[in-house]
Amino acid sequence: MWDRKTSIFIKLNPEYKGAVCGLCGNYDGNSKNDFTLRNQGVVNNALDFGNSWKDSSSCPSAKSIQNPCSFNPYRQAWAEKQCSIIKSDVFKACHSQVDPTPYYDACVWDSCACDTGGDCECFCTAVAAYAEACNEGGDCVAWRTPNSC
Repeated sequence: MWDRKTSIFIKLNPEYKGAVCGLCGNYDGNSKNDFTLRNQGVVNNALDFGNSWKDSSSCPSAKSIQNPCSFNPYRQAWAEKQCSIIKSDVFKACHSQVDPTPYYDACVWDSCACDTGGDCECFCTAVAAYAEACNEGGDCVAWRTPNSC
């Protein structure tokens, strides 16, 4: 599913469980081995993982990206305040099902990075990713309001 903007969700039929590999993981229910390289080795570094799946050796390797909040410190306070909804009582029912910390961190990162327009869209997409994970975990959270997304 693609929202024609910033989000894509891939859902596979259960018959493919454990029968796929690549940038989207291997669908075996074990997130610890999702960074499996093309040669079947497993790494914990996203850059090494992504670079191992390049389609052509002529493609440049991805480089480490600096935290965008360090380049846009004026955005950090705004991003942290906005993204705090993920750790708030709004999503409280979901917190025991889905750890909010990586979603909050990604929200702050993305919200700091979107400083040339579309900042609210980046923020809303990040919160929607957590809401989707909550929904998958069985908790449907009504988080959108007329003032937020």
